[in-house]
Amino acid sequence: MYFFVPLVAVVCAALGVMGFDISCNSNMAVYWGQNSGASGSLPYQQPLGAYCDDDSVDIILLSFLYILKGKGGYPVLNFANICDYTKNASVPVFPGTELMHCSDMGVDIKRCQEKGKIILLSIGGATAQLNSDAGTFSKQIWDLFMEGSSEFRPFDDAIIDGIDLDFEQQSQFDTIQFANNMNNYFKSGTRKYYLTAAPQCPYPDANLGNLLAQSHVDMAFIQFYNSGWCDNSKYGLPHWPESMNYYMWDAAWRNNSFANPNMRLYVGSTAGSSAGNPSSYVSPDFFANELKGLQKDYPDSFGGAMTWDMSWAYGSSPNYATNAKQAMMAGSKCSSYA
Repeated sequence: MYFFVPLVAVVCAALGVMGFDISCNSNMAVYWGQNSGASGSLPYQQPLGAYCDDDSVDIILLSFLYILKGKGGYPVLNFANICDYTKNASVPVFPGTELMHCSDMGVDIKRCQEKGKIILLSIGGATAQLNSDAGTFSKQIWDLFMEGSSEFRPFDDAIIDGIDLDFEQQSQFDTIQFANNMNNYFKSGTRKYYLTAAPQCPYPDANLGNLLAQSHVDMAFIQFYNSGWCDNSKYGLPHWPESMNYYMWDAAWRNNSFANPNMRLYVGSTAGSSAGNPSSYVSPDFFANELKGLQKDYPDSFGGAMTWDMSWAYGSSPNYATNAKQAMMAGSKCSSYA
């Protein structure tokens, strides 16, 4: 039997995201799902619902869908200690696939949406297998996670708010066609959806640069970490040869180098010293001051902050995401174009 999303679920989900305003310059995005703080001896990440009441987080990115075409032709999800059939035999998997049925996550997604957050599914990651074709895969994403219909629905009738692309290696996958397909599906839906990307800070990004230039992307969660010369740790240095290079991204934004002229730029940071390359890490206070400076200096393109990941953010003192959000709120403003 195919799983059709009830109209009431669509309506409720649409109402639930009214609290999110993409035009604001103080939005906070956090990746959840990989439990990376455990590598730093921090407490394990909690189920998604544990973070729904935190008003400092506006966007939660579920990481990751990391295999595009797995057993039976269906994608494969990985959320570390949450809904992992490889470590917990009680987690159900749809017949003939490796696609997990995460009903509890579906409940949590709807709860977070009711609190005004948007929930995006991040595709990719460092170990991604980008092994499908854009046409098949975009249809699967729409059917499995959005307003399409499928006998398999990993989150039951919960509808995610969009897709994030975190492609960190070259592949034959047609990213631009996939993005264009998804944007067409979004237009056919009954609610607002978002397409986002997580490029690395060297501009233009080697893996996602063409996507940003040729397809409509709503938000870019720029990884100002793990790249050396343009990391957050270089903020405040002269522009060349080493400097945190938000100014390059802003210049491209002003020169209409992106397909979406209103794409919002986010400053991404690791939330712990071992969450990425240790040399990329900056303290909560350093990041807060950096955000206030960039928010003031680049008022048109600046959309907010992103951090990797939830387990590190909640394991730091002060909470990395909360500290960043509070720093941006003093200069917070929203426009009406979005």
